[in-house]
Amino acid sequence: MNVDVLIVGGGIAGLWLLAELRAAGVNALLATDELGKGQTIASQGIIHGGTKYALTGKLTGATLAIGDMPRIWRSALNGEGAVDLKRVNILTESQLLWTSGGIGSRLTGFFASKAMKSRMEAVPNHAYPELFQTDAFHGGLYRLDEPVLDVPSLLMALREQLAEALMQVDVARSRLRLRDGKYYYEAVLPDGTVVDVMAQQIVLTAGAGNEALLASTAISQRMQRRPLQMVMMRGDMPMVYAHALGMSDKPRATITSHQDSQGKTVWYIGGQPAEQGVGKPPSEVIAATRHELAELLPWVDFSDTEWATWDVDRAEMAQSDGGRPDQPGVTQVENVIVAWPTKLAFAPMLARQLLESFASLARGEGGKREKWGFALPPVATPIWDQVTWNMY
Repeated sequence: MNVDVLIVGGGIAGLWLLAELRAAGVNALLATDELGKGQTIASQGIIHGGTKYALTGKLTGATLAIGDMPRIWRSALNGEGAVDLKRVNILTESQLLWTSGGIGSRLTGFFASKAMKSRMEAVPNHAYPELFQTDAFHGGLYRLDEPVLDVPSLLMALREQLAEALMQVDVARSRLRLRDGKYYYEAVLPDGTVVDVMAQQIVLTAGAGNEALLASTAISQRMQRRPLQMVMMRGDMPMVYAHALGMSDKPRATITSHQDSQGKTVWYIGGQPAEQGVGKPPSEVIAATRHELAELLPWVDFSDTEWATWDVDRAEMAQSDGGRPDQPGVTQVENVIVAWPTKLAFAPMLARQLLESFASLARGEGGKREKWGFALPPVATPIWDQVTWNMY
């Protein structure tokens, strides 16, 4: 079969690109086994606007690159444009930053300046959320105008919107092949049927899966991994979406709240605990996180809670220093484009960057787009419904 563009990889980067291409009249198809499997489903759903990267009070390349992302995402959440996210569950319209020392006053002026596109404002005492309504809290609390999305509902909304252009494949048996100087995708369907997909352009957005796809080709593309060990806590806790600030350029903890399949509240914890827990036994990482939370929230009783961890393999275009890329990375070899979104929030930027390469393929909204009718890939199971919970 023939298409204009084939996308291999079903995370947010591939799905957002597919929506933009289909809206432009490009005959595009996406192949994957599960939507969001890997980095997307493991995301906290935070739509960053750069504030997280400016915790030292200085602008960084990442801050400038990502500054406009909340506006673009909010437009999509309002149903404006090619990517319609009206049906996505917004967990919170804004996040909190909290401090336990003088760091707050140092940063407030900077975050409120024209240099930062995300709006930050002090939360008055009477408007404190439940978690901070205690005399034991002596820090500062600020509201950050950056939303947090429910990632499973994000994936489901895009699945429904793009159903006619999705193909479920067995990724372990599917591969890139070379014929007459151009690559095509040998797609193996779940029932074993083999479909050769010929495309003018093939875009790889499979994260760590890009490495396996490229292994069978002559394409050389260096990838780096920056792993995390995320921590989850489940129990009778209030819903909170907050970054605890310290003196580092990374939060002491970043907490988002979710509901598991049993209706229980889960705190999903990133920041320094996730960074520092890489390669360590889960019990050690959980003990360190409990200690950190006890210092940050000494009035909260965490004794009757369950805990779990989850390894996240963040795959990116290799950097000379191994650090986090400031923006998405793209490399083209023959008719294959290897794309690395870096973060969930960067998906629109990556799509716009690639759309420029496909301008000659666009036929406008009235252009004919095939409806193939392949089996739809399922949405990946939320990680808190995959782990084994334990008391520690």
